Amino acid sequence: MKVIKKIQVLLTATFLFWAGSVAGQDMTTSPYSMFGIGELIDGQYGQNAGMGGVSNGMRESMFINSVNPAGLTGLDSLRLIADASAFVKQEWYKSRGTSTNAASGNLSSFSLGGRIMPRWYMAAGVYPYSTVGYYFQSKEPVEGTDGSYYYSSFEGSGGLSTASLSNAILVGRHLSLGATVSYVFGNLSQVETQDAMTVTQKMYTSTFNARFGMQYNRQIAKDMGLTLGLTFGFKQKLFLDNSTTVVTSSSSTERTEKTVKQYIPPFVGVGASIKYKRFTYGADYTFRQYSLLESGDSRVSFNDVHEVKAGVSYLPATYASDKYWKRVSYKAGVSVSNPYLSVSGKSGISWRVSAGLGFPVSNGRVHTSLFYDNTQLTGNTLRSSALGLSVSYTLSELFYKVKL
Repeated sequence: MKVIKKIQVLLTATFLFWAGSVAGQDMTTSPYSMFGIGELIDGQYGQNAGMGGVSNGMRESMFINSVNPAGLTGLDSLRLIADASAFVKQEWYKSRGTSTNAASGNLSSFSLGGRIMPRWYMAAGVYPYSTVGYYFQSKEPVEGTDGSYYYSSFEGSGGLSTASLSNAILVGRHLSLGATVSYVFGNLSQVETQDAMTVTQKMYTSTFNARFGMQYNRQIAKDMGLTLGLTFGFKQKLFLDNSTTVVTSSSSTERTEKTVKQYIPPFVGVGASIKYKRFTYGADYTFRQYSLLESGDSRVSFNDVHEVKAGVSYLPATYASDKYWKRVSYKAGVSVSNPYLSVSGKSGISWRVSAGLGFPVSNGRVHTSLFYDNTQLTGNTLRSSALGLSVSYTLSELFYKVKL
């Protein structure tokens, strides 16, 4: 069948590209990704990036909701949906008088979903969970000398990824329940070079994790629909197998270190969306208990995070036969939170603004989002910003002929 061939080509190309991207995991250049399990990522890129990333109360006929699995029941029941997202960004960092900048980018996610049987929907996907990517140098005085220094370089790469399977059930006319089971896996690598000695630390971990969701949606007026969403996940231990290799000009030694314990933090999120005529408004609040994570540095600690997101989308078209530019959607959003890291007891604020367009293409849509991130800790401890572009391609194919 034509549809099967298209899906097979998309699956093969996307998974090969994603497998290559996992090896490099070039998704950040932040020097603070060296702490814990890296810089944490949760739905930052994708279809709703232009709306600030709102997801808990969102449901659309072509939106595979990776944050709230209950939203899958909003998918078109006669179609198979495939979605792939990528991004590119330029980052700037400034800390205590020193500054750096670098560019990064990668494929960020792939998912496939649709209705399996009446009231039962399913989706599978691969997503990043955390990422490590940094390189910097330090200059330290040699003890007992005057004017002599030694130089060290620090480099890190890798990150954690998830392969997930989501199921959602339409319990009644208005209520949906969903659950996602994920396999979390990945490698973290840290390399420190000092004169003729190089110390390489490699860590590997894998575990299973789950998140749950609920949505309640109904029409509250002729031109208005309301959706309420709830998501939550439990704490999950991560045991990282740890090995260190020391290479000098005359020898190379490898040893197994003590297993490092970290956590996938628990979270709870609530959200709502309102569809009024050709507008969609959405808002989320999420709490994540990142304070369970350990940084490995007494100067750096993790904070519990409170995050608020809000966004709006406008689609001028009333009918599918309207002119092309009336079928383009316009999106804007904002998110605000406290940073998940504190340095020397200093915290601050993080925020993102975004705007995007959704273009209709053959059998799907292309969603673009231009975003600007900013994080600032008090006392000029750290200031970081990023300007980037994310792109998501959603393919929709009729699949009713092969449904159960």
